[in-house]
Amino acid sequence: MKNIYLMLFSVVFGFSAIAQTTNPELTKKDTRTVSKATSVVSLSSFASAATVIWQNDCSNTTDWTLANTSIPPIDWSIEMDPAAIPVTALSPFNSSTASNGYLFINSDATGGGDNDGTPVECTATSPMIDLTGWPYVQLTFSHNYRWWQDDRAVRVSVDGGASWTQYDITSLVGGNVADGYPNLQNSNNPQNEIINISSIAGDQDSVMVQFYYFDNDIWAWYWAVDDVAISEIPDNAMDITDAVQGGWWVNYANVGSGDGYDYTFKPLTQITSNPYSFEAVLRNAGIAPQNTYLNAEVIDDMGSSVYSDVSSTLLLDVTYPQDTFAANSTFSPTTTGVYTVNMWGTGDSTSSSTTTLTTVVTNYIYGRDEDSPDGAWRVGRSCGGMVLGAKYDMYADETLYSIQAHIDDESVVGTSVYAILYEDDPSGDPIYLTQSDDYTITAADLGNWIEIPFDGGQDIYAGTPYVAAIAGYANPVDTFLVSVSGTSRAGCYIQDNGCDIGSGGFGYWYTTSETPMIRMNFDPASLSAENIFVGEFSVHPNPTNGTFTLDLNNVKSDDYKISITNVIGQEVYSTHKEINGIISEDIDISNLEKGVYILEVSSSDSSISEKIILE
Repeated sequence: MKNIYLMLFSVVFGFSAIAQTTNPELTKKDTRTVSKATSVVSLSSFASAATVIWQNDCSNTTDWTLANTSIPPIDWSIEMDPAAIPVTALSPFNSSTASNGYLFINSDATGGGDNDGTPVECTATSPMIDLTGWPYVQLTFSHNYRWWQDDRAVRVSVDGGASWTQYDITSLVGGNVADGYPNLQNSNNPQNEIINISSIAGDQDSVMVQFYYFDNDIWAWYWAVDDVAISEIPDNAMDITDAVQGGWWVNYANVGSGDGYDYTFKPLTQITSNPYSFEAVLRNAGIAPQNTYLNAEVIDDMGSSVYSDVSSTLLLDVTYPQDTFAANSTFSPTTTGVYTVNMWGTGDSTSSSTTTLTTVVTNYIYGRDEDSPDGAWRVGRSCGGMVLGAKYDMYADETLYSIQAHIDDESVVGTSVYAILYEDDPSGDPIYLTQSDDYTITAADLGNWIEIPFDGGQDIYAGTPYVAAIAGYANPVDTFLVSVSGTSRAGCYIQDNGCDIGSGGFGYWYTTSETPMIRMNFDPASLSAENIFVGEFSVHPNPTNGTFTLDLNNVKSDDYKISITNVIGQEVYSTHKEINGIISEDIDISNLEKGVYILEVSSSDSSISEKIILE
């Protein structure tokens, strides 16, 4: 069960997650990322008028004492290229002064394998800093990372380096102060860290700051650090983090079932029983006590305000600096459209920045992704056919007619995929319910959405959680990828069917930090005639040495186009036939190069396709 988000004053950031029965750790190289604009997380403390006591923009190696026990002796360096970040979704590094250099350590560049005797372990230590006369101080820095079993920590010493207090950012075994991990492998870009070090370093004259990295002899990722500063904690400042609209923090407990995910595409039928709930974590980032409350406003796609409310007020001070706030009322729109949600915190003498979320109210589509691909999971692989899925809580009875998936543009035309529906079991693996017929990827599907229908639809029920999934088959080469968009707090899974993406073995279900672009569709029109080919269809022999026979039986009378395309979508064969119920047609493609082709038979209102292998 989730608890209200609380925080000790000595550590600013924290994490909260639902316990999972599955292992959240996944093999480092099984996903790909794509470049995407990332927004800077704006923290009021960063922009406040607090006095900066010491700062360093990480532009000069001589400002830091570098040491390592790495094999070979790899150390921190000053990197001058913001685009050196090895994860394209996090590149270029977006710190304020990245262009004039930043501290950088890169385990990814060492390559190799895990536990091969080549650990990367290093420190970067500041000079001595005198904080005499400054009792209330905070350490701030911007950084950027992707986690894979590597430790990151910032340390503070008040005795010239004889002893250290360590603040974990990420670690192999957990325990961190960064916003995100372990649910999120990627940091923000930049991730702006604020750590109250008053109880340790306030009014001390021999303070040092150290950045520690250790990849645990794993082929891990990297860490980029910039714009390090120690400043006086201002009298009045406030931060807002972890804003949600699905009830993740509070309202999930009030609707009777479900985890409270943010559904970015939400049908009106589901909203009736599970209205939007606006919640966020507010932190008093200053010294002065603040009577604090959350504001929430919703703007429709015509620019009109359709909702406005506040939360209850709570006193936040140095002994109780942070809590979770929820607007007093929920929001149940009655019309479809795009809605913009703005949330911000207000105190006696300050306010936070504004966090903005977007959600789409639909008639039939139920989705959790952010509608813009920022990576992909490999599903059809040479090592096995994986299953990728997202959990959906049901707050009203529905009939699921199809599952939608976004196919990554590096997929292979002619690949067979299929949809599966599971019931989610909180205490075990998802429970299989049904699956679709195979769907063959065409050239037009690359980088686009596909729709995979269930024959006649599948009834699903309120109070039962389901997993909508896409699956593939093992092939000699990797064949298709499903796009991901945005990060997931929980409830996104991949089943390992032979690829050893973790230590769980064949058939093991892992959680993922990325949200698959897999949606439910409750629209009966997705079973329209254009998606259903009436009659019997067969191709033989397949594979073929050059000539194969196409048999159609009991099809409706119509003008049919018979076409063949290659893997890049070029039409290499085409003919039209008037068919009255039955035909047996020999087709000769011996003049074509050996490879995979797509045969498509289409009438005025239906079509069907089949992969042809020419040997």
